[in-house]
Amino acid sequence: MDSVEAEGSSIDDAIARAVARLGVTRDRVAVEILANATRGLFGFGRKPARVRATLRRRSDTDGTPVVAGPASDAVLERARVVLSEIVRLTGVVASVDAVRDGDVATLVIGGAPSGVLVGRYGQTLDALEYLVNRIASDTAHHAARVVVDADGYRARRRADLERQARQLAARVRAAGKPLSLNPLPPRERRIVHLALQGDAAVTTRSTGAGYVRRVVIVPASPGGAGLQTRVPRSAAQRKHKRRG
Repeated sequence: MDSVEAEGSSIDDAIARAVARLGVTRDRVAVEILANATRGLFGFGRKPARVRATLRRRSDTDGTPVVAGPASDAVLERARVVLSEIVRLTGVVASVDAVRDGDVATLVIGGAPSGVLVGRYGQTLDALEYLVNRIASDTAHHAARVVVDADGYRARRRADLERQARQLAARVRAAGKPLSLNPLPPRERRIVHLALQGDAAVTTRSTGAGYVRRVVIVPASPGGAGLQTRVPRSAAQRKHKRRG
């Protein structure tokens, strides 16, 4: 069973029920909101929230599911050799060390000038990580999970996202209106979701389509689910508005 639909008194309740039916943790599923809960008039016509939860899987080109899992020592060493060669070909002089912390295997790039192999918002680092994982995987249908880091970027980025999430959550609690972060890749959306999962006053959900989507922080009260999301305007849009 890869996908289920569930109902609940709120979006969060429906999601919890769907996740329980799938028997996995919240971060293992993608959630599609099918209907918000409505209170009706004078207690009549109440309708539950309804969601569809689908197990997160990546598919290879032939449609066979790709299963992600911890990298073996052999895969980690192969990944280190692959990344070392990629870095060498870029002309950057740097070291690549393999570090294991439980099931988390990380390749740490050291000695390179700060930012050279990180890129804007970590885009270069993410691209290197994708290539290394694709090349070093055990088989065509097993994706070993190897993290690529440089200059401690991953930890700094996590701390920055958690800080942004807490600041926006405080604004949502004060104003009672949803707010969203800038578009984020899946890894970074998960950081935001986890940072706020213990905040009973707000809930989070992803909106948009494709790889890069927005995380919306919504008041947890029944009335918050139906409020319109406020999406931050770009600098160009703000400038155009002032001229108008």
